[in-house]
Amino acid sequence: MKAWGSCNKVYLSLFIVFFLVYGAAIIQLERERNSFSHINKNRGVWDLPPLVLSALSGEFKGVVANMLLLEAGARTGTKLERKEDGGYLVAQTANKSNCKTIHKILTAGQFLDPHFQQTYTVAQGWLPWDCNMVEETISILQTAIKHRPADLFPVSFMSFDYYYFLNDHAKAGKILLQAADSMENPPSYLAILGSRLIKKGGQTEVGIVMLKSILANMTSGEPGYDDVNQRLQSLQAVLILEKAVKKYHEKFGKLPVRPEDLLSENILLSLPQNPYNLSFCINQKGAIFFDRPGCRAVK
Repeated sequence: MKAWGSCNKVYLSLFIVFFLVYGAAIIQLERERNSFSHINKNRGVWDLPPLVLSALSGEFKGVVANMLLLEAGARTGTKLERKEDGGYLVAQTANKSNCKTIHKILTAGQFLDPHFQQTYTVAQGWLPWDCNMVEETISILQTAIKHRPADLFPVSFMSFDYYYFLNDHAKAGKILLQAADSMENPPSYLAILGSRLIKKGGQTEVGIVMLKSILANMTSGEPGYDDVNQRLQSLQAVLILEKAVKKYHEKFGKLPVRPEDLLSENILLSLPQNPYNLSFCINQKGAIFFDRPGCRAVK
């Protein structure tokens, strides 16, 4: 009986030891699992050097690029959170670390397949808006423009980013004008809108040079030729007035109120002709407008 009692104590001791070891193992395993999940959430094949990832992808680069795009898409969007009153609150899922991961994924996917349209589309639709990653988005768009020279969307997106997010009107205009100059049979709106933006950015003379370059690659009678030529004439007239306004300000220490003031003070002998058959306008900052009927709403 004593021997049996001793065995029971031994078994009980072993059971307690086993239970403690098992419990500690479960706790440690849970910690490792949580740590592993965190790593999986923010790390993946997109962290590999681009050349290594390309080599591992082999002839399936396009497939891997598609998978990376799906991975990026799965990390974007919104979520619903229940409020105390029973309603729902829409909350953004993006956070700083997630934004960086999305950018890494998209960049890796574009490296594998730079011709893939959806990569730059997802980047434009997410990164500058929710992640405030404008420069990173522009870099992706530049790669898309390089490999998709006939695609107007990355050009338009990049011009918009400079105009809207960076408030660089001149750069936004240059992008459109450069695209119009380099493309075969570009739509005339690229030159029209680009020249408007570059003038708004205070670089009228640069716009004139670029419009002349665009016209040099076009033939008279070609669709859009007259529109571009008309815009060129308007900018040339604006440049004359801008220089005259500058002289007026240097001479009198103030800005003219109307273009006619330039005539009365002998700054100009005559006003240039507006090809749009409208009167030129001058706002309080001395900016010239060529497309304001009746000079209304000039600020």
